[in-house]
Amino acid sequence: MFYVILFAVVRAVVFLPGLWVRRVMQRYHDPFCVFHPPERQAMPATMTPSRSVFLFFLCCAPSIALGAADSPDQGIQVRFSGEVVAAEGVSSVPVGTAVSGQYRFDPTAQDFNPADSALGLYEAVLELELSVGDTEYRAETGTIGVLNDSARFGGKVDAYTLTCGPPLIGPAIDGLPPFQMDMNLADTTASLFDGVDLPANIDAAGLDIRAPTRGLQTGGHLLLRDSASGEIGDVAFRVETLEVIQTPDQ
Repeated sequence: MFYVILFAVVRAVVFLPGLWVRRVMQRYHDPFCVFHPPERQAMPATMTPSRSVFLFFLCCAPSIALGAADSPDQGIQVRFSGEVVAAEGVSSVPVGTAVSGQYRFDPTAQDFNPADSALGLYEAVLELELSVGDTEYRAETGTIGVLNDSARFGGKVDAYTLTCGPPLIGPAIDGLPPFQMDMNLADTTASLFDGVDLPANIDAAGLDIRAPTRGLQTGGHLLLRDSASGEIGDVAFRVETLEVIQTPDQ
């Protein structure tokens, strides 16, 4: 139990300072307004002590309650692959660079946005591994979003989103440290999901928007940010495959 509590405290120490930075990047990359719907965009960026305490317990409670639930043999493992289609703010990642990775998530995670019938949000990701060419990144937390019959970008769609980081651990690209990885994938027929429950099975075949789209931050993105200068980079990639490779009973 000591190590569980220690992990929870360390996780909170890492999590809380990144919140103000995350606000900036969420506006930059989030086409579905998953984290910042219009009614929340006017919220002040400063964090009050009461909100800090609340977020501390929000961050720590799952770790304390679940204990060893983050062991590698638990959760659902998903693998993805694709290739870079554009890079902004960096020049050393050419178009066509291979992208691959996998993440593991807890299928029993609870929706922390239960009031919204069109959007489910789950702090479910237990780990992420991402490779861009020969460069590797990892994260230990992340959020999955499930949108059902949503009109968040022009017409009714179903969508599956993945956001990992901050922090995202790995080497800088052209002097820009990694900040966050996300994927925003959509089904324009709005027939993929019947609700906003966290799906235990996901396949790229059911999602017809898997690449960056002009004017929208769809597809996959490795986001980079220099906290000193504020300079931002975006390595955008098309998601070609997305499939479950391991479930808890395997």
